[in-house]
Amino acid sequence: MTAGRSERIKLVLRQCDELLRSGRLPEAEAAARRLVAEAPLSAPAQYMLGITIQSQGRFEQAEPHFARAVTLDGRNVSYLLNYGLCLLSMGRVPEAAAQYEKARSVAPSNVEAIWRNGSFHARIGHMERALALFGKALERAPDAMKHAIRLEVLDCLLSLGRIAEAEEHIARFIGVTPFHPRYLCLLASIGKHDAHSPMFAQVQDELARSDLTPVDRSDLMVRRGVMLQASRRYDEAFASFTEGKRLLRAPSVTAAFRQEVDQRIATFGKERLAMLAARYGHSDARPVFVVGLPRSGTTLAARIISAHSRAGNAGELETMTYVAAKLGRGRPLADIETALADAGGKGVASLAALYQATMRYVVPDKDLAVDKMPLNFRFIAEAAILFPGARFVHCTRHPADTFISALQTEMNAAHSYSYDPADYAAYHREYRRLMAHWDEALPGRVFHLSYETLVSDPEPAIASLLDYLGLPMEEACLHPERNQGAVTTFSRLQVRSGINAASVARWKPYERHLGPILASS
Repeated sequence: MTAGRSERIKLVLRQCDELLRSGRLPEAEAAARRLVAEAPLSAPAQYMLGITIQSQGRFEQAEPHFARAVTLDGRNVSYLLNYGLCLLSMGRVPEAAAQYEKARSVAPSNVEAIWRNGSFHARIGHMERALALFGKALERAPDAMKHAIRLEVLDCLLSLGRIAEAEEHIARFIGVTPFHPRYLCLLASIGKHDAHSPMFAQVQDELARSDLTPVDRSDLMVRRGVMLQASRRYDEAFASFTEGKRLLRAPSVTAAFRQEVDQRIATFGKERLAMLAARYGHSDARPVFVVGLPRSGTTLAARIISAHSRAGNAGELETMTYVAAKLGRGRPLADIETALADAGGKGVASLAALYQATMRYVVPDKDLAVDKMPLNFRFIAEAAILFPGARFVHCTRHPADTFISALQTEMNAAHSYSYDPADYAAYHREYRRLMAHWDEALPGRVFHLSYETLVSDPEPAIASLLDYLGLPMEEACLHPERNQGAVTTFSRLQVRSGINAASVARWKPYERHLGPILASS
């Protein structure tokens, strides 16, 4: 490579960096694409294009550029780590693990490689391994890096239910961390605080800052709302919740979801599903999909099942989302038969094997792996085609309760339907319509688990659930709070208090705000 070409590449890479930092992601991608066209054998150029695409959430399109960068320079730790992150974001866990491990092997003392390996293990629920790696990273990390690592340590402790250690960690570092708003939100989520508590005053003081990001301000307003609720100041609480969500300026996803539901109902009828499953469903794997809208009891259901000696919880991974997209091969959903024919039996089998490899990696040595990604209810058809032995546990709960519960959590823009009662009512109608279709298209395959029934009379509900899964009753399943596994969802503190009905009908004090939801339920 000539000196002039090398300088040209460095200049464009700096420009891309500046565009990324200023949030001008499409411009950064366009500049990186032009650079790759000029210098396709430049590892930095391929890597930068991968970064600009990944920053926009298009992981499958980013992957080949990371792969190319790693092929051209397999000893660059940043290339390996970001390739691993890209694969992990698509739910391709064993492949991601290989890249993280390569980063450690080429640079055993590299602090970022150690740290990001910890992040990987935390993401798949292997918290003890993550904490060990974070500890090693903290021994060597510069002070600026330690703050971010400590925040991940705190999340791990909370996911493991080690509350006393988490509180000690917060007390030690909240005064020095640049992530003060996040620490304060996590501290406020521990224990019970009302609008007269010192914690409420701390949150109010934090909200008075002018330099908060929209996300931090939104999260703090949610915490404030929870404390107002504890003081029975429900109208003020509801205002704090909804005003906080409006700060996120997330567009509604409901119209697009309605179109998807229309397409899925039109595409996956009973006869076609049976035919496709007979033609392509040759895997003997028996995954358990726990599905439903967020806050409908999916975490509790997964904890009950994984308390069984023969089952384990794989958590919320994007693997089925990726597999469903690959089955479609970029074609319209209506062309699923053509897409599957193009893939052929071996191609379809390879996707089933990819899914199963991820489950085995995350949940080794168990007969059943629980895939607890709630929104997999969209992909029940694809899962049924791939896995004739799959089981689908559909968690249901009063829609007003799921809305109020979702409103009190820090859900991201992918769940913007949960920010407003009217939008939620519209989304919920489409969700119910799709689930009713799966019942018709796959008779007897979906087990409906009512949250209200489960918490009011647990033993018969759990016995029916286990019977559906082909598992004998075990005492441990009646006490999911004793399950030592990590919980990475918003319910991570709640599920450790045992099965109880305290969260039933929490919507009633907010009834006057929930007209659209109540009218449609």
